[in-house]
Amino acid sequence: MILNERQYMITKAQIKKFQSAIENLEKKVPPQDNKNEQLRHQSYLASLNGEIEELSEQVEEYEKLKAQQIEKLECNSLEELPEALIKARIFRGLTQGQLAKRLNVKEQQVQRDEANQYANSSFTKILKVQRALDIEIREEVIFK
Repeated sequence: MILNERQYMITKAQIKKFQSAIENLEKKVPPQDNKNEQLRHQSYLASLNGEIEELSEQVEEYEKLKAQQIEKLECNSLEELPEALIKARIFRGLTQGQLAKRLNVKEQQVQRDEANQYANSSFTKILKVQRALDIEIREEVIFK
């Protein structure tokens, strides 16, 4: 998941590097008589294409969040809440620094919290983030 503009730019640059690697690899077709080399070549191409696809999905998601083209974020469990908070910050158009100001903490703290998916955050901290983002969180309790 892309957390900020810096990661967004890095991810886009990585996509270009993978595309360039594919172009170079496609120029070096292995000999027809070497099946192992052909399989290795195809496998490497498939892996590079898979990376491009994954990174492109992350870029697309980040761009949609930034453009507020998502109607709502759904969490199906509390485990998904940290990612939803990060997406909500991006959707609200806030940088990590701006969220930090709202929370009255240093930007590095927000960067750490998001990088760690709020793993070491208390419930109180998560509620503060939710309030700072002005979002509503609803959770059903289902008994099995």
